[in-house]
Amino acid sequence: MKILRMVFMSVLLVAFGQTALAQCPDAIGQWTTNDGTMIGGRATEAWCGANGAPIQGGVPGNTQNAMSWDGASLGTQWRAWGMAIDSNGAVLLSDTVDPVTGNGTRTYSTNYVDGEYWLTRDNTWADGLADLTGILTSFNVVTTITIRNFAAVGASSNINFTGDFVNCPGANGCEIRFGITNAMLVWNPGFGGSMPADYPDLLCGANTGEAFDVCCMTIDIYCVVGAEETSWGSLKALYK
Repeated sequence: MKILRMVFMSVLLVAFGQTALAQCPDAIGQWTTNDGTMIGGRATEAWCGANGAPIQGGVPGNTQNAMSWDGASLGTQWRAWGMAIDSNGAVLLSDTVDPVTGNGTRTYSTNYVDGEYWLTRDNTWADGLADLTGILTSFNVVTTITIRNFAAVGASSNINFTGDFVNCPGANGCEIRFGITNAMLVWNPGFGGSMPADYPDLLCGANTGEAFDVCCMTIDIYCVVGAEETSWGSLKALYK
């Protein structure tokens, strides 16, 4: 009986160990650049020209690549990549450009499809043993472009996204309920010169695109069943 119990315990611990090592968040709540629990980043949008679209911003298929930036290295805390503009492209929301002076703003809303994300194991959202990975379930960017003398001189974006964690038991129901961040355009071909150093690579084989600084970021992580509801101690106590 004792041997049988030990065998059962071994099988149970192995099974639980696989669950424990699954890439589920170790905590729920919010992480933000406002209190230093997240760091900002940098991003590129590759001008992919998918399906014969012109090589320029806002067209279907253009693809983003974003990484945290700690002042010295990219991608040490978080990454998000592979978000491609959907078939609608950038949708104009408002246009205040004066037809005579060429001054004003244009605001666009752009939805992206696909995309993945990665969060380091070395933050309080993880257990220190396994990085967290997931797929983006929505990604929307509202961009206001400032125009002077009919030429774009700057752009700022508000970004909202959601995501699901993968390699995490479905019963846990872990997700990024919302993520919000801002981005500021720092370079595109219209500015002249070449893309600045230390920005994420352009995806989809593109040789041009845009570069952005990412700031003011917040993510909210939630799990239907939290990892803290089960522990090794309580499990072992059942089979002494």
